[in-house]
Amino acid sequence: MHINDAEFFKKLRSTFTIEAHEHLRIISLSLLELEKISAKEEKKTIVETIHREFHSLKGASRAVSMKEIETLCHTLENIFSKIKKETLELNEQMFDIFNEAMDTIEDILSLNEGEIKDISVIMGELKKIESGSLGKSHLIKPKNVHSDKDIKTDINIKSKYVQEGKVNIIKASEDVKIKEDIKIQNNNIIKVPEDRKSEIVRVSKSKLDSLLLQGEEMIYAKLSSIQRAKEIKEIKELLGLWKKENNYTFIEMLETNIDNLLKSAENEAKTIETMTDTFIEDIKSIMLLPFSSIIEIFPKMVRDLSRHIGKEIQFISKGTEVEIDRRILEEMKDPLMHIIRNCIDHGIEKSSKGRINLNIVQVSSDTVKIEISDDGVGIDIEKLKKKAIRNNVLTQDQVNVIDDESAKMLIFRSGISTSDIITDISGRGLGLAIVHEKVQKLEGKITVKSEKEKGTTFTIMLPITISTNRGIIVRVEKQDFVIPTGKVEKVMRIKKDEVKIMENRATILLDGYIIPIVRLKDILELKDERKEEVSNEVISVLVVSDMENKIALSVDDIIIEQEVLVKRFNKQLKKVRNITGATILGSGEVVPILDVSDLIKSSLKYGSKSLNIIDHSEKDIVQNKMIIVVEDSITSRTLLKNILESHGYSVKTAVNGLQGWNLMKSEKFDLVITDVEMPEMDGFELTAKIRNDSEISEIPVILVTSLESREDKERGIDVGASAYIVKSDFRQNNLLETIKRLI
Repeated sequence: MHINDAEFFKKLRSTFTIEAHEHLRIISLSLLELEKISAKEEKKTIVETIHREFHSLKGASRAVSMKEIETLCHTLENIFSKIKKETLELNEQMFDIFNEAMDTIEDILSLNEGEIKDISVIMGELKKIESGSLGKSHLIKPKNVHSDKDIKTDINIKSKYVQEGKVNIIKASEDVKIKEDIKIQNNNIIKVPEDRKSEIVRVSKSKLDSLLLQGEEMIYAKLSSIQRAKEIKEIKELLGLWKKENNYTFIEMLETNIDNLLKSAENEAKTIETMTDTFIEDIKSIMLLPFSSIIEIFPKMVRDLSRHIGKEIQFISKGTEVEIDRRILEEMKDPLMHIIRNCIDHGIEKSSKGRINLNIVQVSSDTVKIEISDDGVGIDIEKLKKKAIRNNVLTQDQVNVIDDESAKMLIFRSGISTSDIITDISGRGLGLAIVHEKVQKLEGKITVKSEKEKGTTFTIMLPITISTNRGIIVRVEKQDFVIPTGKVEKVMRIKKDEVKIMENRATILLDGYIIPIVRLKDILELKDERKEEVSNEVISVLVVSDMENKIALSVDDIIIEQEVLVKRFNKQLKKVRNITGATILGSGEVVPILDVSDLIKSSLKYGSKSLNIIDHSEKDIVQNKMIIVVEDSITSRTLLKNILESHGYSVKTAVNGLQGWNLMKSEKFDLVITDVEMPEMDGFELTAKIRNDSEISEIPVILVTSLESREDKERGIDVGASAYIVKSDFRQNNLLETIKRLI
């Protein structure tokens, strides 16, 4: 064969594969519908559709010398011809063999050049159907059709269709809108009208991806043109200042020329901006496909798995007309299949009947919500915790304090599964870790809710498009960095005194949550170029998050939020810590793009260094102060000790006044906090002894007691207490403020 002929034949085979998948899709849906209905006229119409599709596929396969597919389709065409003529009656065994034949054709389509598929077994079963000699002993047990390799789909046409469960097909909500170029005919069997077929164009994925990449590259031209216009404007302003002092004619001429140049640059910038934005939006629109294009395989998958494990499971879907970026759709196909298999294998493991619901809702212009729920046994929290300990995911101490909501999220950790055995259906010990990882990669979020004996619901939030990135440009030590806007929860400016020390870490309070705050330059290990500390009492802060983790980053300056063209690192630079890529600004400056997930991980290494955000003088004052807590109650003693140490103070404790007095005579303390009612020596006696000792008489003493009568307070003042705090009115902040005033 001539080389050009070989290339042509290769392209022809590729075109045939696309066409074949379309025929198989329609046949598969038709078989599911045919298995469910009983009305004679409806059956006749569907049989006619299947017969026609097998005939067309046979002819197409003959044209590209796909002999195995041609042979299978020829026999299947004959079978449905007999069914159509009512000389052959359908039964349940036939549907299993028909579906096995469909899987075999899919296998053949996936073969590499030169590979051959043995079809003798399935052909033997089809010949038995054709001759009318099929008996129960000839039933083929479904193979492991649930594996990722065996389950294939095609996403060539945007369509809506009816989903099924067990053998029953359950219609989606009545309000599903059918696209005008797709019509449901013949009892929900999809057919593209002949007069609309000319408007359907197949475009290769590589060409679409290339087109989108070119569109994104235009962003640099847009940003550059905007920057040029800005620079010309600045030159004009400088000329204006010069003109005021030197009124020369040539300056006026130069100014006129610059005015014209500026006007042209601004118009050009607007034109490029409009063209680029429109181009990218159009490309993004082309990239959108309905969820139905991947979900259409799910009914058959549920049917096959149900029969394979002897269960009756209904599959109900709604909202499959919602459109999403094709790249996200392809990435989510396997995770969604994995969750459904998980529901079948684990969720409905103790029942022979069950229901799985898939509900898709577009919640905003840029976000879609996917809910997958089952009516099974729910997640066994205690079993999950035991597995976490056994697999060294958590320690016993961590399990003891974890709440149920957090425990449920353990199913997304690798190596954890609530099943007692590993099965092919739901995965080999990976749990749902691969699902969590994929959703996170797509900038989405996944949560799970479960109720014992009532079922489990997985909720996935995803962006509708993989959009051009936006980023916030920040400046640290005279260097610019980009932080992806989608990872930033809040941008704000705070006063330094709003930063508090908790557990020896600098923190801020935001919406009721305590969030660690770290200087970005410390995480990036940038050298401090400033000769002396800037005494600025206001800090610029970005609160960033990655799934459930969040930190606050302090920066020198927040420049602007804008579009950025992301240039990902190649394989050699994949391991660069804290940086995920770079962008080119309109000025031509190359700026690193920060990896928020890495920043959060890196921040854990800078626990004590996070205190750098507070003035050194304040830290030194707190960290060099020694406090003694005298309290006979172990609960109160531990509470006070933890509060003080979390704010940077050094603390010693004593269980009564006598022990406290002995410690004070041997060590130096800056402040005493004591209870009143204690054995051997109470707080009043201890305070009096301190005031009567010339060496330590000036040490501040705070009485923290449950005694709240006026007489007790007066006695505390009489013996020389510096402050009197009643436990019933105890507030952590009051204690800390009192300590600051006294030392």
